[in-house]
Amino acid sequence: MLDFRTRTFLTVCKYMNYTKAAEKLCITQPAVSQHIKFLETDYKAKLFYYEGKN
Repeated sequence: MLDFRTRTFLTVCKYMNYTKAAEKLCITQPAVSQHIKFLETDYKAKLFYYEGKN
């Protein structure tokens, strides 16, 4: 079974949007950000980069 943080990361990747991922996972958007930060720390890698709005 996938760790919830990993499932959160995969959902963000699928929707390319933290807010939509949070809605699908039924959690708040800040929780998504916290899970991503945990994974980045754990894997010592930057998983997402903010590019701004086009």
